[in-house]
Amino acid sequence: MKVTRMANNKQGGWRNGDQGLRDDIRYLGEVLGGIIRDQWGEAFYRLEEEVRLTTRSLRRHPDPSSQWALEERLRATSLWEAVRLVRSFTIYFHLANTAEQFHRVGIPDSDDGHGFDSVLHGALDSGLTPADISDFAGRLRVRPVFTAHPTEAARRSILDKLLSLEQELIARRRRPNVSKRGINRSTRRVAELIEGIVQTDELHQERPLPIDEARNVIYYLEGLASGTAESVFATLGDALEEVGVVAADRRSSPRAFGTWGGGDRDGNPNITAQVTKEIIGLQNERALRIYRDEIALLARELSQSTRITEITPELAGSLESERVVQPSVHGEFSRLNAEEPYRLKCAYVYGRILNALAVARTWEKPAGPVYASGAELVTDLEIMSRSLRANRATQVANGRLQRLIRNVQTFGLTLAAMDIRQDSTVTLEAVCELIDRANGFGSRFMDLPLDGRVERLTSMLTSPGILGVATVEQTGSTREVLEVLRLVRETQDRFGEESVNTWVVSKTQDVSDLLSVLVLAKEAGLIDPKSGVSRLIVVPLFETIEDLKTAADVMSGYWKIPAVRRLLELRGDAAEVMVGYSDSNKDGGITTSHWELYRAQIALRESAANHGIALELFHGRGGTVGRGGGPTRDSILAQPSATVNGRIKITEQGEVISDHYASRSLAQRHLELMLSAVTEASLMHAEPRHEPDIMERWSEAMNRLSEIAFAKYRSLVERPGFVEYFLTATPVDELAKMNIGSRPARRGESVSGIDGLRAIPWVFGWTQSRQIVPGWYGVGTALSRMRADGMGEALDEMYENWGFFQTFISNVEMPLVKSDMEIARRYVVELVRPELRAMFDDIEAEFTLARGAVLEITSQAELLDHQPTLQRTLRVRAPYIDPLNYLQIALLERYRSECDPDPLLERA
Repeated sequence: MKVTRMANNKQGGWRNGDQGLRDDIRYLGEVLGGIIRDQWGEAFYRLEEEVRLTTRSLRRHPDPSSQWALEERLRATSLWEAVRLVRSFTIYFHLANTAEQFHRVGIPDSDDGHGFDSVLHGALDSGLTPADISDFAGRLRVRPVFTAHPTEAARRSILDKLLSLEQELIARRRRPNVSKRGINRSTRRVAELIEGIVQTDELHQERPLPIDEARNVIYYLEGLASGTAESVFATLGDALEEVGVVAADRRSSPRAFGTWGGGDRDGNPNITAQVTKEIIGLQNERALRIYRDEIALLARELSQSTRITEITPELAGSLESERVVQPSVHGEFSRLNAEEPYRLKCAYVYGRILNALAVARTWEKPAGPVYASGAELVTDLEIMSRSLRANRATQVANGRLQRLIRNVQTFGLTLAAMDIRQDSTVTLEAVCELIDRANGFGSRFMDLPLDGRVERLTSMLTSPGILGVATVEQTGSTREVLEVLRLVRETQDRFGEESVNTWVVSKTQDVSDLLSVLVLAKEAGLIDPKSGVSRLIVVPLFETIEDLKTAADVMSGYWKIPAVRRLLELRGDAAEVMVGYSDSNKDGGITTSHWELYRAQIALRESAANHGIALELFHGRGGTVGRGGGPTRDSILAQPSATVNGRIKITEQGEVISDHYASRSLAQRHLELMLSAVTEASLMHAEPRHEPDIMERWSEAMNRLSEIAFAKYRSLVERPGFVEYFLTATPVDELAKMNIGSRPARRGESVSGIDGLRAIPWVFGWTQSRQIVPGWYGVGTALSRMRADGMGEALDEMYENWGFFQTFISNVEMPLVKSDMEIARRYVVELVRPELRAMFDDIEAEFTLARGAVLEITSQAELLDHQPTLQRTLRVRAPYIDPLNYLQIALLERYRSECDPDPLLERA
C-alpha cells in the first residue's frame, strides 16, 4: 500500500511541546491518505484535498468569493462523493482526536497537584488530623451513573478500533528504539485498523432497542470491573494509609456505579418492565462471568496445604457446610484438593456462580445454591481472607483475593445499581386511579387541594391495609407501574437490595409527587414505616428554573412527615435529591441555570441540616456545557460549601462516557480526578471560604446578572417564529432520524415552544450549526450591562476569588470557542426563510458581546489563552470539522428541496 500524506496541519503554529502530537497526527494522516487513494481513487483524493485546503484557507482568511466557489463545488458533487467526503473528514477527525486524547492523558502516571496524595497532604497541612480524614473516609460515597441517552453516535465497532489505535500509539512511544522490522509491523497494524474503519458503516441500520443501549453501558462497566476501578480504589486506599487512615477505619465504600440503561422510562415507551428485567439479567450474567474467571485464577494461586499450614475453624466449618449443600462439587474436587482447603473453597464458590449463570438470563429457579447478593459472595471470600491472615499468609490475603473482594464490593451481582426513573405525572395518575376505583371517596382524588392530597397519601402510608390492587381494574399505564415495582422487589430478593433501590421522580413539583411513589411502593411490599421496611429510595428530580427555586420548600414539607422521617431513619437518616442541568439550561439559559442550581443546593443543604438529614446531591449533568457539562473536577469544587460532604452522584451522559471510559488510562484518570475532587471539596470546603458580607454582595450581583441574562434569553426563545428558526437553521429534525437512540426526540408530534423539545437534541442541533446558543446566550448582555451600571469591579472580584463564578465563566468560554458565526451564517442564509433571518443578527451580536466580555474578565487576548492544552485540542480538531459543516449545509439544502429524497441523500 502506498502511503500518502492526506493532511499536514500547520495551522495556528505548533509549539515545541506539541511535536509528539503533531508527529502522531501526521503519521495517522499519511496512513489514512494512502488508504483513501487505494479505496476511492486519485480523483477523489484530489477532491478531498481541494475541500480541505479551501476550508482551511477560509478559516485563516474569510473570503466571500472563495466561500461561494466552495459551496458551488459541493453542490455539484455526486451523492457518493458527498458520502465519501463526509466519511473521510469524519475518520480523520476520529484519528486526530485519538492522538490528542492519548497525548492529553499521557503515558506515565503522575500527580499533577490534583491526585490523592496532594489533596490528602494538603488537608493535613491545613490543620486537619488523620482522625478527621478517617471520619471522611468512612462516609465517602461517589457514584457515577451511566445513562442510556442517545448522545453517542459513534458505533461500538468504530470506538473499539480507535481504542486499539490508541494502544498502538502508546506502544510506539514506549518503544522508541524499536527495530525497523518492528516499526513495519506496527505500521501494518495501524493500516489494518484504519482500513477497517474506512470499510465500517458508521450508521446503525436499525434504531437501537433499549437492550442495545444497555449493552453499550455494560461494555464500559465490564472494562471498569476488569481491574480498572479496583486499581483506582487501591491507590486511594494506599494514599489514605500513608496519612494514617488504616483500612479498618474505612467503614463504607466509595466503590459503586449506577446505570439508567433499562431503568430510565421517562418519555421512552420502549422500556417496559419486561425489558428492564431482561437487562438486569444481562447485567447479572456479565458480572458472574467476570467473577467466575477471577475465581478460577484465584484457585490456581491458593495452593496452601494443610500439611504445611493450618486453617481457621471458621473456614473448616464453611467447607463442611458446602459439602452438604454441594455434594457434587465435593465429589469432584475433594480428592484432588483434600489437603488444599482454599482451592476446595474456591470450587464451592465457583459452583455457586455456575448455578447462577445457568439461569441468569431466564430468571428461572437455579438448580443448586447461589449467592443472593454481592455481600454473600464477599462473606465467603472474607472467610478465606481471615484464615490466611490468621496463619501468616498476609501477603497472599492482600493480593488477588483482596482485589477480588474489592471488586465484588464495587460491582455486586449486577455490575451497577439500576435507577428507575419515571415522570411524576405517571405515578400520580396511577395512585389517583387506584384510590378512586378502590375506595369510592366522594370526590376524585385529583380534585382535592394539595394539602388534602398530601393528607390522604400520608394516611395511606401509615394505615395497616393496602389499596388491594389485585381486585381493582387498572389501565395499562397503572398496571405497568405496579409491575415495575414488583420487579424491583423480585430483583432485590434475587441479587441483593443494592441491585436496584432508587426511584427517580422526574418533574417533581410538590410533596404529593413523592408520596405517590411511596404509596405504590407500599403496595409492592417495598416500604412500610410501621413494620420498619424501607427498601426503596424515592429521589425527587428538580429540573426547571421554577422547580429549583421551590425545591427546598418541597423537601422540607416532605421530610417533616413522620412516616417519611421514619423511612429515612431506617436508611441512616440520609436522603438523596437530584438537580437537573439540561432542562434548567433550556428553560432559563446558562446564567440563570447555573445560579439557580447553586442557590437550590444551598437551600437544600440548610433544609436537610434543619431536619438532621445527611444530604446526598445527585447531579444530572449532561455531556456538553449547554447541558451542564464541563470539567468534572472543576464542577465538583465549584459546589457550595458542605454540599458534597463525601457523598455525590453524577450522571455520565452519552458521548462523555467514551471520552471518560474508552480506555483504561482515561477511566483511571477520570475516576481519580472525581474521587480526589470529592475528597478536596469535603475536607477543604466544609466551611464557607468567604465572609458572609462578601457572599451577600456577590449573591446580589449574581441575582442581577441572572435577571438580565434570563430576560435576554427568554426574549429570544419566546420570539414568534423562533422554533421554526431553530428547526430550519439546525439539522435537529434530520438528527432525529439517525438510529442512535431508542427514545423519541420530541415529547409530542408538534412543537409550539421550546418546552416540547428535549434538552439533548436542543443542544445537539445548536452545536451542529456552530451557534451553540445554550452555552452563552444572554451572558454578553448581562456582563456588559453590569459593567455599564458600575458593577465591573464586583465582577472582577468575583472572578478572582469565587470558584463558582470562575467555573461559570469557564463553562461559557468553551462553547464560545466552539461557536463560529461565519459558518453559522451559512446555515441561516441557505436554510432559513428570509423573514426569520433577523434572529441570527441578534444571536451574532450577543456572541460578539459575550466573547468580548469573557476576554475582558479573564484578561486574555484570545479565548483559552489560559488553557493552552485545551486551546491546542480545539485547534487540532477545527480543520476536520469545518469541511463537515460546509458539506452538511449543502446536503441539507439538497435534502429539504426534494419531495422524495434519495435514500443515499438521507444517509449523507
